[in-house]
Amino acid sequence: MSALTTAINRLDSLANALEDASHTTPERKIATIESNQVALENVTLQTPDYQRTLWQNLSLQLPQNQGMIVVGASGCGKSSLLRAIAGLWDSGSGIIHRPKLQEMLFLPQVPYMVLGSLRSQVVYPKNVADTPVSDEDIFRVLRRVNLLDLPERFGGLDTIEDWGHILSLGEQQRLSFARLFLQKPAYAVLDEATSALDKKMEKVLDEELQKNGTTFISVGHNYSLFAYHAWVLDLSAPDEVLQLRPIS
Repeated sequence: MSALTTAINRLDSLANALEDASHTTPERKIATIESNQVALENVTLQTPDYQRTLWQNLSLQLPQNQGMIVVGASGCGKSSLLRAIAGLWDSGSGIIHRPKLQEMLFLPQVPYMVLGSLRSQVVYPKNVADTPVSDEDIFRVLRRVNLLDLPERFGGLDTIEDWGHILSLGEQQRLSFARLFLQKPAYAVLDEATSALDKKMEKVLDEELQKNGTTFISVGHNYSLFAYHAWVLDLSAPDEVLQLRPIS
């Protein structure tokens, strides 16, 4: 009952927000242009209600096949930058260049576990019916993320379970990397996607990611992640000029 009450309250808040938005004057928006790389031109990002400016006049161009890590104090807008790149937040001004979303894969801190089989989990965000994938390819990526025991533990790739409850957060994060290695997107965006993993497993996955030929953007707090990225963006100093810096 408490969970149902919470869901109803959220839906009511959403309905009220949509009603309020329909009566407000349109504010300025960040423009998004499809490109073959990620770049920002004088982007100022605000919260969706326009009550707070997270950072201003950010310009950068991320070289292909290299990694960028975004750091900064809590609340400075690290994850919000990823939302802006995805097009979820567009309050503010400037221009964001990025590839088509079909060429990008977003890995959140808590991965989305679909209702279905283990095979469906690995193939997500694609559909098993529309994108046939061989058992050999699935076993291959599960081996790369040290989850090759999952099919044996649960009775095969087509076993249906409540994966979000029976897998630990660390296993879910490794499973999201299996999706990445299977899909091989041109760009990957990782929002603390290895936060539940130990340093050894984090090292294995980041090294595998570098081998994958994917350009990736990460949000993280561990300095150990610097070793796997070529560039760093520090959003913790709003009074300074925000810029991409090489990691020596």
